Amino acid sequence: MKILKFILNIIWTLSLRNICVWTILGWYWLWSKTSFDEKAISVVKETVRRSKNAAREMGDVKDAIKGKKFNKNGSPKKK
Repeated sequence: MKILKFILNIIWTLSLRNICVWTILGWYWLWSKTSFDEKAISVVKETVRRSKNAAREMGDVKDAIKGKKFNKNGSPKKK
């Protein structure tokens, strides 16, 4: 009887562990199908784009502080 109880305990433990593993894997699969990942990636891309634009604008501000002359289209005048 003790052996049968021991075997059933092992089977129950292993099957319960498998159910938990499959549940976690299913959750990760379901989470990957949502648009959250896509939104996070688009936010990062937008942040990078804005930081590059801000850096470019800071270069223009630096030139303006130095008193550099510009054409009407915004490009620096050639000497």
